[in-house]
Amino acid sequence: MQAVLDRTVGRLQRRIVSRGQAWMWRNEQPAREPVQLHRRRVYILPTGAGLLFAAVLVCMLIGSINYQLGLGYLFTFLVGAVGVVAMHRTHDNLLGLSIDCTETRPAHVTGEVGFVLRLTNPHRHTRAGLRLSLDGQSLAEDVHLQPGESRDVLIKLPAVRRGWLAAPRLRIDTIFPLGMFRAWSYYWPAQRALVYPALSATAAPPGGLGKGAGASRSGSGQDAFSHVTPYQPGEDVRRLHWRAFARDQLALRVHEGEAGEENVFRLDSLLPDVPLEEALSRLATAVVRSDQRRARFAVVLGQETPVMSSGEAHRHACLARLATYGLSSTDSREERAA
Repeated sequence: MQAVLDRTVGRLQRRIVSRGQAWMWRNEQPAREPVQLHRRRVYILPTGAGLLFAAVLVCMLIGSINYQLGLGYLFTFLVGAVGVVAMHRTHDNLLGLSIDCTETRPAHVTGEVGFVLRLTNPHRHTRAGLRLSLDGQSLAEDVHLQPGESRDVLIKLPAVRRGWLAAPRLRIDTIFPLGMFRAWSYYWPAQRALVYPALSATAAPPGGLGKGAGASRSGSGQDAFSHVTPYQPGEDVRRLHWRAFARDQLALRVHEGEAGEENVFRLDSLLPDVPLEEALSRLATAVVRSDQRRARFAVVLGQETPVMSSGEAHRHACLARLATYGLSSTDSREERAA
């Protein structure tokens, strides 16, 4: 009986939502600022358990009327009052909640990009059982917020193709406290996540103006210290020379194994023998491996002058150029993960 009611209510909710979405979202734009859920943004319907509760309540009322049971009336209205309170409590569990997308995390194709959502409870009552979902699939564990608490929730979505992946319209709902009503709302962030080209089993070979990684290594298998170089913005801070830093100087340690390694990876060295997407994947692999070796490298996609550098910021800049190569800002590949 419960399963039949749940399926019936589910079909009813989906039909109502699908027909109402076009009307509700006809003028909606993605949100760039934090969104606070007000009364016009929060919807509520009974669950299967709620409908069963209402049916039992009606039967209790009919029995009390038929047999003139004073205690039956009392119990019926008392239980009905509990249902009304539960309805308001479920609605208030979402009302006033603040949602903001604070960060995006890039990924390679076949991986998962991340959207970090910050949920803030500005009110003085606890919020429990908040669930984020997309197309009915839960995206994270239920969130519980104490009064005044903020919590970051990481939403992971599959990275299918390179380029910009716009955030989908997410649903947040709750059935707290008794599970008899479901309140829900929608949040549509304007942020986009970058999808890098897929990593390939074969890295692009360096070509032109680069010095290969042919420097010697120490007998112990560890790179011996060679010298220091001035720090350039965007380079790997893990290689800072701390003695120089103590003298208020910014310098990087260079080891023998990497002292002579400077690689330039050119797209035209792979085309037209290799398909474009595979060429971009090989270049992305070369960038990742060079960064792991802490080498200096550059990526050339056209006729520009190579810009040698290293570090996380430089790696991201090179991978971002590969991800958006050949794609305009209005390209159809900028898609929503809905």
